[in-house]
Amino acid sequence: MSGFKGALKSGMTEYLTELKSKLEGLTDAELRWQATLDSNSIVWLVWHMAKVEDGWINNSIAGGESVWDSGGWADKTGISVEGSGYGQTADEVRAMPAMPVADLVEYFDAVRAASFKVIDGISDEDLSKIFTRGNRSVTWSWILGHVLAEEAQHLGQIGFIRGMVRGLDG
Repeated sequence: MSGFKGALKSGMTEYLTELKSKLEGLTDAELRWQATLDSNSIVWLVWHMAKVEDGWINNSIAGGESVWDSGGWADKTGISVEGSGYGQTADEVRAMPAMPVADLVEYFDAVRAASFKVIDGISDEDLSKIFTRGNRSVTWSWILGHVLAEEAQHLGQIGFIRGMVRGLDG
């Protein structure tokens, strides 16, 4: 696939593949470790990344129900937080319920499959469509670029945290 869809899906595939690699072998304690009391943990970042993509692509662009809601992921994970975690306090980040990271990866895989279906249905003309929430309006093009930037930033954070916890473990 060429064009913007191919580039977008290639980047998103690379980020999810690399994320799964960075999660391999980590213990629950390492997944929940925070460098400071005001830092995010790896497990929180994984949840947040998936929720951001789900919210922007599967809910906002597609205009339907998020994978989180349609798949009953709040019940499956025990996470009852509304939204994607943006603006959460450090105490709220630390209060994230314990769950197997495999459950979050399964959710992320479901989000990604749904996101790719949405992306496959977008035309070049759709990129200039406007999405408005509250007093903020953005184009679909901005949303898709934001998802890539968000995932790149948080994947880097996860790699950095893993390095702090494990050192150079290969």
